[in-house]
Amino acid sequence: MQVDNRAPVVVATDGTARSAGALRYGVHEARRRSVVLRIVHVAPPAALSEPMFGFAPEIAQDLRAHGRSVLDRAETTARSLEPGLDVETVLAAGPQVDELVEAARAGQMVVLGREARSGLQRLLTGATTAAVAGRTSVPTVVVPGDWQLVEHGRMAVGIESEECARPLLARAFERAAQRGAQLVVTHAWDLPVPNSDVIDPQRYVQEWRAAGAHLLSTVLEEWRQAYPGVAVETVVVHGQAAHALVAGAEASDLLLIGRRPHGPLHWAHLGATARAVLRASRVPVEVVPLGTSADG
Repeated sequence: MQVDNRAPVVVATDGTARSAGALRYGVHEARRRSVVLRIVHVAPPAALSEPMFGFAPEIAQDLRAHGRSVLDRAETTARSLEPGLDVETVLAAGPQVDELVEAARAGQMVVLGREARSGLQRLLTGATTAAVAGRTSVPTVVVPGDWQLVEHGRMAVGIESEECARPLLARAFERAAQRGAQLVVTHAWDLPVPNSDVIDPQRYVQEWRAAGAHLLSTVLEEWRQAYPGVAVETVVVHGQAAHALVAGAEASDLLLIGRRPHGPLHWAHLGATARAVLRASRVPVEVVPLGTSADG
């Protein structure tokens, strides 16, 4: 994953409380990196200039006017939070996920508000946050709507396997070093057999805990040497991965997880563990692409 550190921080806003935390987070990141904050709002396809689907031209005008109003309010908020910040606004129109993925291409990260819709709404309309995080070629940060800047000096990262560890740890150590934060590296394991509820996991605890500790020791060796100033804590836990990661990151400033290289099916881009983490985490979650995607 190649990230241009001079590129803007891209933040999506829909004008609701759901994206308020994302805007605050984006302002903080743009200020800290001394780059442009680019605020993007995606209007429905009916806002396109050409008449579509039988909509009257007035509807398109109203949708565009609403979008500009959303962006104006977001820009005012951003400038009030950081008066000297360079802020740009972009009004796009079209399918929301496609437009946000396209907007992210020009940034070094894209920041989104955490999904707050019910399960039925997500089923009917699709989970925008997970879909974008699954397709972007740059890291996606998903932020709770009520997020405020309170730095704990602690970051968390989840490691699944040795094959996926290197690009994720490169990003995690870089972020921890920039912030002067401790890095907590977690590996969660569960019994890889069906009907594991009828098997006593205590019989396997020592073996799997040792295997997890060996995994973390192996993948961390390079990065401990490259970043000797970053304090590292390792955690090996038996349990469902999403629950372990969310619980372990409670007092952290950021949780980093990886996204495996994927195929062409959009719905398959983000795994079940990552989607569960995005829904449940109370801290910002950064989804790091671990390889080349069809969209990136």
